[in-house]
Amino acid sequence: MSTPSAHELVARFGSGHVDEVSATQISGWAWDPETPDQPAIVEILDGGERLATIEANLFRPDVRDAGLGNGYCGFVLSFSPSLLPRSRHRITVRRLRDGVDLMGSPRELVREDGGLDLAAQRHLAMLCRNQADTARRAADLDPPLAFLVDQLGLLMRRRAELTAAPALPDLGPLSELIDAATPAQWVQGASVALSTRYRPLRLPLAEAPLVSVVIPVYGKFQLTYDCIDAIAKALPEAPIELILVDDCSADETLLAPLVFGGTVRVVRNDVNLGFVKSCNRGASLARGEYLFFLNNDTLVRPGWVDELVKTFEQVPRVGVAGSKLLFGDGSLQEVGGIVWRMGDAWNWGRHGNPAEPRYSHLRDVDYVSGAALMIRKALFDELGGFDLHFAPAYYEDTDLCFRVRQAGWRVVVQPQSVVVHLEGVTSGTSVTGSGMKQYQAVNHRKFYERWKDVLGRHSFNTGQPDLEAERGVTKRALFIDDVVPTPDQDAGSNAAMQHIRSLIRLGYKVTFIPADNMARISPYTEALQALGVECIYHPFYWSVEEYLRKCPWSIDVVYLHRFTNGTKYAGMLRRHQPQARILYNVADLHHLRMEREARHTDNAALAQRAAEVRQVELSVIQSVDATIVHSSVEQALLAEATPRSRVHVVPWTYALRPVKTEARQRQGVVFVGGFRHTPNVDAARWLVEQIMPLVWQTAPDITVTLVGSYMTDEVRRLGSARVRALGYVPDVHEVYERSLLSVAPLRYGAGVKGKVLEALAAGLPCVMTPCAAEGIPVNGPLGELVAEDPAAFAAKILALHADRALAERLAQAGLAMIADHCSAEVVDAAIAAAIDASPASTA
Repeated sequence: MSTPSAHELVARFGSGHVDEVSATQISGWAWDPETPDQPAIVEILDGGERLATIEANLFRPDVRDAGLGNGYCGFVLSFSPSLLPRSRHRITVRRLRDGVDLMGSPRELVREDGGLDLAAQRHLAMLCRNQADTARRAADLDPPLAFLVDQLGLLMRRRAELTAAPALPDLGPLSELIDAATPAQWVQGASVALSTRYRPLRLPLAEAPLVSVVIPVYGKFQLTYDCIDAIAKALPEAPIELILVDDCSADETLLAPLVFGGTVRVVRNDVNLGFVKSCNRGASLARGEYLFFLNNDTLVRPGWVDELVKTFEQVPRVGVAGSKLLFGDGSLQEVGGIVWRMGDAWNWGRHGNPAEPRYSHLRDVDYVSGAALMIRKALFDELGGFDLHFAPAYYEDTDLCFRVRQAGWRVVVQPQSVVVHLEGVTSGTSVTGSGMKQYQAVNHRKFYERWKDVLGRHSFNTGQPDLEAERGVTKRALFIDDVVPTPDQDAGSNAAMQHIRSLIRLGYKVTFIPADNMARISPYTEALQALGVECIYHPFYWSVEEYLRKCPWSIDVVYLHRFTNGTKYAGMLRRHQPQARILYNVADLHHLRMEREARHTDNAALAQRAAEVRQVELSVIQSVDATIVHSSVEQALLAEATPRSRVHVVPWTYALRPVKTEARQRQGVVFVGGFRHTPNVDAARWLVEQIMPLVWQTAPDITVTLVGSYMTDEVRRLGSARVRALGYVPDVHEVYERSLLSVAPLRYGAGVKGKVLEALAAGLPCVMTPCAAEGIPVNGPLGELVAEDPAAFAAKILALHADRALAERLAQAGLAMIADHCSAEVVDAAIAAAIDASPASTA
């Protein structure tokens, strides 16, 4: 019989075989036919990671008897279980020369014990003993402790998922457990104590957090737990992550990963870094667009994050925004801070009433406390974070605010974000001892030396903080209306709100008085305060007269909104603020609206009343410095009636919010109006009773939606299968998304109609009467939407439904008109002209 060739042997037996793969040994044999009498070299991999490269040189008589070389081709790799600590492995054994896998490779290894068997435990224990033996300072043990706590947290969280919390008794504070007989008892006792004393807190994960909340901590775990518990109970709408930076605590904080989960990340410093460096480390790990630095001795209130985010989105040039801080008893701790000329910081509002008007509106401030401070991460990184010049703590937040302002950004406090700050609990209150608080005095000197040139423009601490808090105010405007504006309910309120915004953009600090009821009405008062408007209300003031009598400031502009306030307060203002320029916004000419209603209803008594109102209204117009109207028609009427008066046409702002739904997918008409206003009630009836029956003769599927606040029973009774009487809706835009067009079938009234402008800004054509079109440029394509009688009105509704291209063309014309005539720039210029016009001006 002939001797088999190498190729025949390889075909029969392969180039080698993996005999055993276990947690402690890998064995087999390997033969290379290219060098049949020399040992082959094999490499062993776990996944893609190389574990070992060994020579297969052990004698294997079974291989020799098979005719594969001289038999010196076996290998055995023995190792500690710690080499393969994971529970699942993919072991590959291959010949090194050509990468050919041996038979039986790759092979899956699944360890039921997870790898932490007795040998692995002994190895880990040996490493810990070595670390303990070589430690010379307590800080030397912090890195391994941080590592082991993270691993313990992983195991405990998984245990909690697999079983209910252990029903074991509370073993007392962790400080008592440190003296336990053995480390194993300490860990067991600590974990049980935490699980029984502290309910696990797992906040929802955010894949893309908008805000990264950085909480530096050092000991006092109960405070940290209460802080995060408060966050869990007041979760914001904005997605957040929490980064808990443990600065080498020696209490329960060591085991914080056992308690906190989800979006809470616990990172432990290798050495004690102090407050400033811990904050900077947390910021370096943040993924959010915004950083919110929060002390662990705080309890957040609802809105704590969202109000600050809205501030950055709605208020121009904000670099830093801080929260209103309260003491634990609910009294005011501070709402922004003052820095006096010598660098000493002062908590504005300390021990005051947090509801008082002067403490409740957004303001520019010298600094906000780092206990609750938000800043864009990009700006924080650009400025290099908190300056290490002020490490370990104190004045780093004040210095940051000064650097932010130096870079051209604003530093503001937003009182709508409220945080309870348990001041002094973590670091005490004495600056003369040896604790952390001593650095307040040390860093005060550093801060003064750095910023003394800027502080030269500040006042000395003379006990007049009210004056210093208003240092940045250069122009003041007082805005008086009947009640707090409710812009989602009526057009007049929307106009008022937009003109208030315009005054703010023009650089005025605006104070608002709801003269009719002096009431604080949520959420509308808070919406004004969030923009920076100081709102006056009872019980702090009971009337306009009281405010004017007590007001310590010289007011530059007074804006009287609506007829009632013009008649009541023009004379009073001349007595109390003779230097102020008084603007009177008629909203709409009351006498004109009454005259038209009297003609429409043939009401002689109403006509007589209209004549009386006309005299009063013209008298007010003649007594003020400038009158604001929204319609050029009203300007022309007043120019004829009182030619010496200064009358200005000022629109109000409408942001373009075009509907997203295509015209071909929308159907029906919508009428929007506040139904305390009688012209809107009449319009709704005229639409449903006289116009739509003509439409339904041709297109019975065209529906009507009636939307508006204070819907009367008379209007509700118009509802039917084709007419939906919805009443008030928070955002009419949802109705616009379903409707093809809007209608404004007003038969009498005055002024520019907000319902028309709002619909056009939403990208809906608006079919309107000549009365509704007053003051709106309709001499172009929009003229196609004006109809005077029911037949013409119905014809236009049908035409728009029949020709969606026409509807889209007119929608675009409306958007263009809004952009040209109702932008913030146009409104600001018009109001500035009304304020600055000379007596002879009639612009």
